[in-house]
Amino acid sequence: MRIAFLGNDERLAYLQKHAFPGTELDNLADFAGETTRPPSVESRMDELGLAQWYIERAIEAERRGFDAVITGCFGDPGVDAARERVRIPVIAPGETTLLTARMLAHHFSIITPLAGTLPTTREQVIKLGLQDAVASIRPFGAPIEAIRSKDPQLISDLVALCQRTIDEDGAELLVFGCASMSLLLDDIAEQIPVPVINAVKLSLKAAEMLVGAGLSHSPVTFPTPAKLVRAQAA
Repeated sequence: MRIAFLGNDERLAYLQKHAFPGTELDNLADFAGETTRPPSVESRMDELGLAQWYIERAIEAERRGFDAVITGCFGDPGVDAARERVRIPVIAPGETTLLTARMLAHHFSIITPLAGTLPTTREQVIKLGLQDAVASIRPFGAPIEAIRSKDPQLISDLVALCQRTIDEDGAELLVFGCASMSLLLDDIAEQIPVPVINAVKLSLKAAEMLVGAGLSHSPVTFPTPAKLVRAQAA
């Protein structure tokens, strides 16, 4: 199967290492498009810019014959709109991770990068109807660019916050509400006494599962926009 991952080369290489034999990944690096990807996503404004970038690439991925698309941001910007434009599965890391968390634990907590990303994380939880399953949402207090630096003190602080969340909030499982934070898990998972979901890796496995099962999103839930249908019929 061929899966388009809408992220950078480093994450693409990471996912290819964890892919099943026969799964080929590509990030469409040769596709220019009309929009520019924001360097990080820490606000609704950033999400709007990234949403259009994702939609363009989802359309291009389907045109090139890919079997599925994985977006690269936990906030899932543009995913629902992309699903209206293509019929191949569009995997949302946040949605996939939060629904899986509810499968694995009765009460889980989310650690989000900044206080400013708390409202959008709450909105994700409400949209998915998971309010009763979320023990807490805590901000880490570090911008995404700092998280990507993998500073040893920052990682130590993150492990300490995980432990406080377990001890004080009763978290039975943890979700890192940021793809960059998820990529730290290979180094720290053994230091945390409850499961922590790697949203990046899980998204790959969700894509492989749906393609393997011959499933995609419903055209009733995500219909092709009426204006496009009329234009195509004209």
